[in-house]
Amino acid sequence: MTISKDRVKPSPTPDCWKLKEIFATGVVLGAYLAIMTVVFFWAAYETNFFHVSYTLSLSLFTLISTVSKI
Repeated sequence: MTISKDRVKPSPTPDCWKLKEIFATGVVLGAYLAIMTVVFFWAAYETNFFHVSYTLSLSLFTLISTVSKI
C-alpha cells in the first residue's frame, strides 16, 4: 500500500525475504556471543585479571576521592 502522494512504483515481481541469509547471520552472531560468554567466564573464573583490574581501579578511586577532600 502506498500513500496517494508517494510516487512509488510497485515491484513487477513479488518481494521475498532472504531467510537463508538471515538465519546464517543469526547462527554466526549467536555462536560468536556464546563463545565470548565462555571466554569471559573463563577469564573471570580462572585468571586474576578482573581482580587486579578492579583492585587497581578501586584504589585509584579511593586515592582520587581522598585527594579531592583535602
